[in-house]
Amino acid sequence: MLPGLFGGSESNIFMIIQTLISVLFVGMIFFFPRLMVWNVDRKMRSLLDEMEAYRDNTQSRFLEKLTDSPSESTKQRLDSMRNIQMSQPANIDPAGMVDKLEHLLDTSDDKFNRFVRDHADTEDEDQLADLNMAFKGVMGTHQMYKVIRHFRQLIQKTKNYQIVGIVQMTLPIYEEMAKSQKEASRAFLDQAPIGDAIGPLVAAKLIEDEPEEISEDIIHSEEEVEDQKVHVLKSRGPGARLGKYGDAIDTLADENDLEAVITVDAASKFEGEETGTVAEGVGVMMGGPGVEKTKIEEVATEHDIPLEGVVIKQSGPEASKAMKREIYDSYEEAVEKTKEVASEFDGEVAIVGVGNTCGIGNTREDVRNVHSKLRKYWKEYDEKDEEEVSYMGLLSVMPGGDESAIQSSADRMMWSFLR
Repeated sequence: MLPGLFGGSESNIFMIIQTLISVLFVGMIFFFPRLMVWNVDRKMRSLLDEMEAYRDNTQSRFLEKLTDSPSESTKQRLDSMRNIQMSQPANIDPAGMVDKLEHLLDTSDDKFNRFVRDHADTEDEDQLADLNMAFKGVMGTHQMYKVIRHFRQLIQKTKNYQIVGIVQMTLPIYEEMAKSQKEASRAFLDQAPIGDAIGPLVAAKLIEDEPEEISEDIIHSEEEVEDQKVHVLKSRGPGARLGKYGDAIDTLADENDLEAVITVDAASKFEGEETGTVAEGVGVMMGGPGVEKTKIEEVATEHDIPLEGVVIKQSGPEASKAMKREIYDSYEEAVEKTKEVASEFDGEVAIVGVGNTCGIGNTREDVRNVHSKLRKYWKEYDEKDEEEVSYMGLLSVMPGGDESAIQSSADRMMWSFLR
């Protein structure tokens, strides 16, 4: 036995423990950051492989639908288009910002439409609209892959531990965004309604007569709902379209004495809320970059028209992928709630089914069997039988975040794809 060590006083034991703790502490200071970098790099490497699979899967599906035999020039053009850069309008002088943003969105839409029309085998307008929207998913998955690759290489080069912490928190969000883009493209190519299509579905359920186009890609039908004159609007289906709601409301307000505008749309849910929950709202229930929302608000303010709303709760990923059974089943309650809100006014009201109308026709008859397109997806959801966790909610606690931050993945990262 060593004298003064194990056979000595208790103070020697405490000294040994203190020394070990000090050595461990110094070791943690030196090694922990490197361990953290290694761990994050391992996760990013795995996530990059997964995102690369998402990207390749989405692109191959798109090419199969675009043309039976894609030429080398088509593939080269696709590679160029998926790397396109978007430059947001300058906001140093905010005057005219909405018009500048609308012009940029119109320009990008025209560019995407030209690409699809020039290389697609079909000339069917609805199929071209679906392909156009699916291409944005191709671009979205590719952009998410590039973002993660950028972060990984930046960390490897700089060894910046502050970046590591931020990236580690945002990795699940980017993964969720990429998966949402992939699932959205799949639904568009299958001509299946996505969760965001619940607004147009509610509107179609109220349309009996053949509607007419009132503005770009927006149709209008004048209906009698429980002895009340109602103007029903939605995007022109069943192709994947959004359209210019603001111009449609402007025309209606000029030609009719509207007592209210009721927008029906998907809305972000908080954790703890059930998917498909129907609720009332005040204001314009509409996500996206804000162009159409602003235009509707300006028309309503000018004509002193109340803005009412009905929302169907769902997470961002649920809004992007094929419509879940819970969302579809909510349409009856949403229709009744919309009628209830409309009945609070004695005169004419406008009901606007907001959202991407992929797979949703224009009349009640057109959407009678829309659930048949969703059965295979419902079977897949049932087989997974797992509770989904949406990390998009993390955006709401970041600087500048609010409830609108979790509206959908497209709203946050792909702002230029939606009006």
